[in-house]
Amino acid sequence: MPIGIFKNPIERAKKISKALKGRFISSNSGFQKGHKVNLGKKYSEKHKEKLRISHNPKSNFNLTRRFKKGNVPWNKGKGIKTLLAIRIRSLLKYRQWHSDIFTRDDFTCQKCGKRGGKIIVHHLVPFVEILKRNKIETIIDAENCEELWNINNGRTLCKDCHKYENK
Repeated sequence: MPIGIFKNPIERAKKISKALKGRFISSNSGFQKGHKVNLGKKYSEKHKEKLRISHNPKSNFNLTRRFKKGNVPWNKGKGIKTLLAIRIRSLLKYRQWHSDIFTRDDFTCQKCGKRGGKIIVHHLVPFVEILKRNKIETIIDAENCEELWNINNGRTLCKDCHKYENK
């Protein structure tokens, strides 16, 4: 039997496990994929609490903390608004609004009449303009805004028609 070929994958796994037993992973190997650099590092209770808060997807802590002075984001300081828009677009209510418009328009482009394919919901009144006009600062404000969820503010367009609509 050639070297490295095993008929039984369990036997192969046992041999590899035996070969790696007792090996020490140096701190320099933390940059390699799969290894944690801070393994074994002790954190204070205050720091642990900050980590807990920052990793909670429901908190706005990680939105505001990221853009304190000195950290200029790619979108020139409008990061919190942009992240709010991303979060609104990921809401179940927004996806339902999308689905309602597709169903109403029968999955057909309202400009060229093409059915199916790559279709997009186009806002007649731009999404960002609605956020500004209604002074939406949080997700709760967005859920309570009627203008944002009005299905008459959207129409179904194919990808090609949408490209020209935005110009």
